[in-house]
Amino acid sequence: MLIRLIVPGEYARVEDLNASLEAVLNRHGMARAIRDDVRLIVEELASNAIDYGGEPAAGTAQHELSVDISIEDGLLHLEFRDTGAPFDPLSAPEPDIDADIRDRAIGGLGVYLIRQLAHRIAYQRIDACNVLRVSLRIPQPESEP
Repeated sequence: MLIRLIVPGEYARVEDLNASLEAVLNRHGMARAIRDDVRLIVEELASNAIDYGGEPAAGTAQHELSVDISIEDGLLHLEFRDTGAPFDPLSAPEPDIDADIRDRAIGGLGVYLIRQLAHRIAYQRIDACNVLRVSLRIPQPESEP
């Protein structure tokens, strides 16, 4: 694991979380595209956890958000945890992106975007935490001709 970041589940702290992730990924030479994808994923998951997490899990005073990052075999792995109510975002129906915007249900696009970006994605409920693991392919640098 490269790093584990833990913050209170508050909107004011999501930017701190993303700034720390950006710095770590930049230090490890990650391309802007990967850093942007990570930002989008973390913002979407954090927003969902804060908005829909309900009461904090038993034994915790407030919601916590944590992100673990590791790099292995050309993949960037994110493990996002929150202490909110059980929720498997992968069980949510996919939005009808072909429907007229006026006819679409509100919500669901964030998880849809994460699915589109991810090479692999999996959810588990572990020790009163929602755990979503997302793996992104790290683009190989283009070689000069």
